Amino acid sequence: MAINKTQTKYFTSGEIKFSAIRDTFGDLAGTDISASDYLRNAGDDVDWSDDSTITPRVPNATENADVATSSNWSTSQLRDSILEYNITQSGNDEELEFADSNTSQWNSNLSKNVTKKMSVTGTIYANEVSKYALKFDDGNYNNLTIDVPNGGAIYGEGGAAGGGNGGSALYIKNTASYDNVSITLGNNGRIWAGGGGGGSGNPGNSGSSISCSSSTQVSGNYTSGGRSYPGDGAGINACQANTNFGVNGIVSANPNSVRVRCRGGSFRAGQGWNPVARSGYQCSPNWSFVCNASQTNNIAGGNGGNGGTGGVGQGFSNQGGPGAGNAGNPGNTNSCGNSGATSVGNAGNSGVTGGTWGVSPSPGGSAGVAIVKKSTSVNQGLSANTVKGSIINT
Repeated sequence: MAINKTQTKYFTSGEIKFSAIRDTFGDLAGTDISASDYLRNAGDDVDWSDDSTITPRVPNATENADVATSSNWSTSQLRDSILEYNITQSGNDEELEFADSNTSQWNSNLSKNVTKKMSVTGTIYANEVSKYALKFDDGNYNNLTIDVPNGGAIYGEGGAAGGGNGGSALYIKNTASYDNVSITLGNNGRIWAGGGGGGSGNPGNSGSSISCSSSTQVSGNYTSGGRSYPGDGAGINACQANTNFGVNGIVSANPNSVRVRCRGGSFRAGQGWNPVARSGYQCSPNWSFVCNASQTNNIAGGNGGNGGTGGVGQGFSNQGGPGAGNAGNPGNTNSCGNSGATSVGNAGNSGVTGGTWGVSPSPGGSAGVAIVKKSTSVNQGLSANTVKGSIINT
């Protein structure tokens, strides 16, 4: 970090002559030199760029506090007085923040009308998206220029992978009623907001449903009014009463409480009963059946794979470029154990590449803001190359 303060102090030694005062602070054209012209001007809305019409002519600054504002003026009060107050930033600085009452760098001059300039010749950055790289807190700022010449940079941070929002670069909210704060840039100066993080890819579609079947054997009992075989239909109904599966055939049928001889039958007891062929001696009103039953049902296909995560946005920590999105995960497999049928879900979609400087990817997080400002103008050097990201007036 390097913040250097530079002020030219006048009348540091020796006699202070009116001619030297006039040469330093100027005079009103067409008028005689007057001591009242060199009082300290404590006004707020003073535009020194049009100083040929301004009186008194000594700017208000902490260094000029000894100069009288109305009476009891003397030349000695101009000892070590200043016309401008400048600071220069160089090297790398993380998240600089100033208030109008700042003393360590600005000597409480930010709200005074002395001309002030901050030159950003190095890099000021934020490595957290929740913070600005350079921030002037809400306050009264007077005759201040923030200059980012060629080689100077103010960088926001890039958004996190998966859709994080990017970080912002410069914040200055001038709450004074006068508008005399400006931003200037060189052709290659940079005020760049961080890009948003790329969004995650969509999950893959599920695979097609699968038709699966299962089978079992069920039993059922039937009592008829007669003594002959009641028929396959009676057996199927008896089995169906005992299962939710669909009964589709008789495996066997056995008579119970068989009489030794039934009159009129074509078979005799000694000839026996064939339960599978369901033929033979069958003199019984009570029957036991074993049936085949099966069930067909559809099951869902394999779930689709999760989408890949998006890439990080371009920002201070990723100056070389945004991160690419990751590939989606493969789909899952579902299968029928008895038939071997399978269904595989589709792979998830790849994540989205993060946004470049000041860009919001789609889908993804919002880019940071290049400049958030109030009562502040961008007077020089504004282009798509020097400012990346939006400018918001509050």
